Amino acid sequence: MTEEGKKEIILATLRGQIQRGDFGMRGRIPPISQLARTHQVARTTVYQVLEDLQIEGILISKDNSYYVNYPPMRIPGAPLFDKYMESQGLTCIADNIIEPEIIQMPDDIAELFKTDKGNRVVHRLRRHGTVDVPMRLAENWYPVELAGQFLSAMRSNSNLNVAGEIRKTYGLSIAKISEDLIGRLPTQQETELLNIVHHAPVLEARRNFLTSEGQTILYNKTILVAVFFSLHYEYDTSSKKAQQ
Repeated sequence: MTEEGKKEIILATLRGQIQRGDFGMRGRIPPISQLARTHQVARTTVYQVLEDLQIEGILISKDNSYYVNYPPMRIPGAPLFDKYMESQGLTCIADNIIEPEIIQMPDDIAELFKTDKGNRVVHRLRRHGTVDVPMRLAENWYPVELAGQFLSAMRSNSNLNVAGEIRKTYGLSIAKISEDLIGRLPTQQETELLNIVHHAPVLEARRNFLTSEGQTILYNKTILVAVFFSLHYEYDTSSKKAQQ
């Protein structure tokens, strides 16, 4: 039998063991060397199997070991992350990857969101997840005239809902969200920050939050580990316009 054939057998075997609970819901699986001896294959073959199970979301890597993550969480859409995790009885871990700061919006980001180059913004980059599993990177740019006063609070509280503070302080409301969603492979930096393998798919969501007058409250780019998120859409096909 070829190594590829052996790999598929080991993949099915480990997947079945995980789903049956042989290693517990969050237990550690045997090390690569042991699995290689048990199945009489090369360590590289076992490593490929473990990468595939990570991509499926039922295995996570931590401290050079592999642990069960079954069943994997499926987060619907893009809710307020900390509030959603609380509703599931989990503690949201959020950390500032870059300390919030006032910058000039980079040209490529201005072009991405179709806004004027050179605008001064408050920049924020955070990582969200559970204690063991990073799930997304959230990068925000806020107009400095709206968010500048919250800079210190953002630095001390990584869970601060800045858009909510802007709405309360200025009496603004979000009337429209423009969103683009792109599926792709992660960058090297993203694989390191999210602790995923280099061929695990991610979703890049780009959002512009606007008031009814067309004023931007925030620009957002979120990188989602695809396996942990579920996006749901419904379309009304009853009208004539929808059927054209």
